Amino acid sequence: MSNLIDRVKSYIVSKIPVKLIGNFNQRNQPTYLANLMDVDRLHQILRDAESGNTQDLFALYRDVILGDSHTQGEFGKRKLGVIGDQLSIQPRDKKVPEDVTAARFILDHDIDDIDGWLVACSHLLDSVLWPVSVIEKIYTVTPQGYRLKALVPVDYQLFDFRHGHLQIRDTDPNGNLLPTAHDPSVDRYIVHRGNLLTTPDNWGGPMRSILFWWLLGSMDRDWWARFLDRFGSPFMVGKYDSVDDKSRTILERAFSSAVKIGGLVVSNETQVEIMQAATQSTGEAFEKFHSIAQREKSKLIVGQTLSAEAQSTGLGSGVANAQSEVRQDIRQFDAKMLCHTLRTQLLDQILRINGIPGRPPRITWGAQSPVETKATGEFLGNIRNAGIELTDEGIASLSERSGLALRRATTPAPSPQGFTAFSVTPDQRVIANQADDANDRIARATAADLSHAFRGSLAPIRRIIAESESAEDLERRLTAFYADWSPEKTAAILERALVAFAANGAA
Repeated sequence: MSNLIDRVKSYIVSKIPVKLIGNFNQRNQPTYLANLMDVDRLHQILRDAESGNTQDLFALYRDVILGDSHTQGEFGKRKLGVIGDQLSIQPRDKKVPEDVTAARFILDHDIDDIDGWLVACSHLLDSVLWPVSVIEKIYTVTPQGYRLKALVPVDYQLFDFRHGHLQIRDTDPNGNLLPTAHDPSVDRYIVHRGNLLTTPDNWGGPMRSILFWWLLGSMDRDWWARFLDRFGSPFMVGKYDSVDDKSRTILERAFSSAVKIGGLVVSNETQVEIMQAATQSTGEAFEKFHSIAQREKSKLIVGQTLSAEAQSTGLGSGVANAQSEVRQDIRQFDAKMLCHTLRTQLLDQILRINGIPGRPPRITWGAQSPVETKATGEFLGNIRNAGIELTDEGIASLSERSGLALRRATTPAPSPQGFTAFSVTPDQRVIANQADDANDRIARATAADLSHAFRGSLAPIRRIIAESESAEDLERRLTAFYADWSPEKTAAILERALVAFAANGAA
């Protein structure tokens, strides 16, 4: 049995990547394609990609992101919505010691401090538009075991779909492409697909639908520039007698000279008028079409358009809230997909090659929006007032959603309606319900009035009352807390606090 375990360990160690193999020479990048792009050329690139040759398609994706400020800005928003938040690591099950040990090992590993961490996560998030993104993992040997050294993005020009599935092309020591390719092993690579499409990767992913809007929007700008170059300045119109060819010739020569000298000298019988193109109305048409193209790209990338440009939606229309909710859904999906990929393809391997027991911990990247956080707080307050509390599983789920490490409070929080210094059993609750209604109403009113009375510098009294176990304990706590006050003032505070203590049923 021990020999079998040793062979398994040797096999695992042999699979640990300690040297980079995806050494791509950036001089082999395809030339800039966007400046020569038209509809026919774009269709040809898409057909080539569908047959497995994606080099030109991914090169065009590169050019679109680099050359279109709107697309680049929206794509940046999509990524920052995830990696701009704090990364949280929690044990898979806090009741299982092995899971707690695994989470502690990952925390001590400091994966977010390794070389290229944020660049690698940003590259993985490229697959929200690209069909897939790949990262190569590199480890180093330390006295404590194997430690993650670097995460290196794999260039899209190394992707090969000629055999119907994703492969990584081989390179020579100088980074030049070789005709061979290999499958992306999970021991060496992280393969992330961060979109909802189920179409083959070589069909282009969500970015494909942007290409035509980008092309028409770019052509729109080119057309507008040509229009202004031709008709942006006033132009001259000459009139002559149809039978007077001599005057026509003189007028043509005068027009050609007017470009240099800026004026004309003509006879009285010749007429010259200065005409101005209707650039304002024509410019509005170009602007509207360009705005439509930009909005369509924003809808796909971030799910809304209000964050890119100011739009009048009407008072109380709720459009802004609706679009914010859509963007929040997209952000949560991106974070969940990225965290799942990192947990299954990175953290699991780190634990396995170092012989750490336990399941890979849960990781969350991205927290709730302020609106959701406020709604969650109100919900927790409502269920507490109803006598309901979260279980340990519920606290773990809430920690994952909020991105914060939460635990149950050691002392109960004060109730907004008054103060309760002890828990009530079911039998005690039945006896209380049978009490006199008039006295019960008086007690509730008194408790509410007194709770509102303790404000400002007296606000800590609420907590002291809630934590006190008896009237004597309350007197001792208050006397110590307000020791620097005058005896008369302290006595008045103590009297009011004891009344509040009694009004809340803490006898």
